[in-house]
Amino acid sequence: MNRFATIAVAAATLLSAAAPAFAGDASHSAGRINVSVCERDALTQAAFRQNYGANPVYVTADQVLSARASGERWSAPRCMTASEHQRLNQAMAPRTSRAATARPAL
Repeated sequence: MNRFATIAVAAATLLSAAAPAFAGDASHSAGRINVSVCERDALTQAAFRQNYGANPVYVTADQVLSARASGERWSAPRCMTASEHQRLNQAMAPRTSRAATARPAL
């Protein structure tokens, strides 16, 4: 059972590494800003080449936000490391001001 669980966790990890992370719109259509979370190891890069037919192009969270703001569209998905994806999610999260948060009644 432990061997099966280890294989299942490894497979899930590899599949999640190739899962797309979208900047804004949840559409897979061409001409959108599609970003896949990719690590920089040889196995992940080979999988990207197999899926998309080209070497991965890595972008930062700032580059994605800039492209989104300027209306830029990409014909193929770009890659982003997990840490950059976390930065992108934080940058895109709605911000609440302290004055706008509900305060308990006294």
